[in-house]
Amino acid sequence: MNTKVQRTKILTTNFEIFSAWEPSTIAGEHRTITFFDGKCFGQIGSNPDPKIYNHLPVGEERFQAVRTAYEQQYNRAYDLIYEQFPELLNIDHKKESGEIVICRK
Repeated sequence: MNTKVQRTKILTTNFEIFSAWEPSTIAGEHRTITFFDGKCFGQIGSNPDPKIYNHLPVGEERFQAVRTAYEQQYNRAYDLIYEQFPELLNIDHKKESGEIVICRK
């Protein structure tokens, strides 16, 4: 799969945010999209497969299934980010919703 990992420096701060992206479409299944070289990509972690939980009735079991689906996507994003930026494993960072945030001193 043609995934991308993006590092974004936040202007006037020491923060950098790392995110992982996969091919998508404007009307696709991702809630967050961007473009690389004119092609649409969706943020990994913004699109868990609803087939995993749509069949479940509203309640605790469905809530846990949705939560697990998101966590699996987030972990996939973290793995891709660490693969491209292995130095992150050796510095203080925060993982949040499929993104990794660092503060350079």
